[in-house]
Amino acid sequence: MAGPAGLLHASVAYAGEPQSDQQSDATAEARKQFQAGVNLLDDPEGARYEEALFAFRKAYELSRSPKILGNIGFCAMHLERDGEAIEAYTEYLNSAPSVDERERAQIQKDLATLTTTSAKFHATVKDKGKFVLVDTRIVGRGNPIVNSYPFEGNDITVRLRPGRHSFKIVGGQTESMPFETSIEPASEGSHPFTFPTPVMLDPPAPASRPSLVGPIVLGAAGLAAIGTGVITGIMARSKASDIDSNCPNDTCPRSYDLDSNRSSVNTLSTVADVSLIGGGVLLGGAVTWYIIQSKGRSRTLGGTQQQKWVTGGCSGYGCGIQLRGRF
Repeated sequence: MAGPAGLLHASVAYAGEPQSDQQSDATAEARKQFQAGVNLLDDPEGARYEEALFAFRKAYELSRSPKILGNIGFCAMHLERDGEAIEAYTEYLNSAPSVDERERAQIQKDLATLTTTSAKFHATVKDKGKFVLVDTRIVGRGNPIVNSYPFEGNDITVRLRPGRHSFKIVGGQTESMPFETSIEPASEGSHPFTFPTPVMLDPPAPASRPSLVGPIVLGAAGLAAIGTGVITGIMARSKASDIDSNCPNDTCPRSYDLDSNRSSVNTLSTVADVSLIGGGVLLGGAVTWYIIQSKGRSRTLGGTQQQKWVTGGCSGYGCGIQLRGRF
């Protein structure tokens, strides 16, 4: 197949009318890209065909000079992009002026080989979109030869070297199931590519809000006990006042049962104390239950777990509850 001789020294220029400033800038950039491609092919460590192909494509895009097509065909052929090589070489021979006869003969020979041996492969997908066909030719020695072909729509046809190939189509964040086959010379084949069905994950269950029934019931019981304590306390105080009014200086009328009335006062006072203390504890427990339940769990700050507790009681100055914590 043709080597770089006769191709790498093609000039890049516009023909015809004098160029505008914009065209001059494009021509200058095209020359830079063309020279970059030449340098990449002349790399001391070996020709860098893929990078050179990108540079020559850019130079052609800017200049539309048919002379660059020979270089594009040359790189594409070495990268096994046979369809692109056939297209570029054919256009080069038809459009480029004064192609050297030796070069023309070599390219015609390469074209004959490519068109005779290359195979056509047609890939399809169900839905239209932007995709990339990735072709990997598996070789007996050395690294596999990989080529990518972007396309829009739902199908693409490419020309390939004979051999063992593995194909897949990449689209967005997904890729198709791979397809491996042997490609025979001058054959035609096709394959419909399918994408794995996405796994639909069940939406997370909404977080259940903690029930407030427990704290409410406990708090109501505490309030009821405190109410009972207040009422019995008032009754005990009223009974004590009645004793004081009927028995000044502990002197009571014979008809007045002092012992029985004193026993009633003690009983009512005891009931009031127990009710107030118990109600305070129940109400404090309800508050603590609500706080713990709303937090979900005790948090650990600085390695020390929070602790909360409630105390209640009565004294000569009255009754109350106290919520304390340690952090």
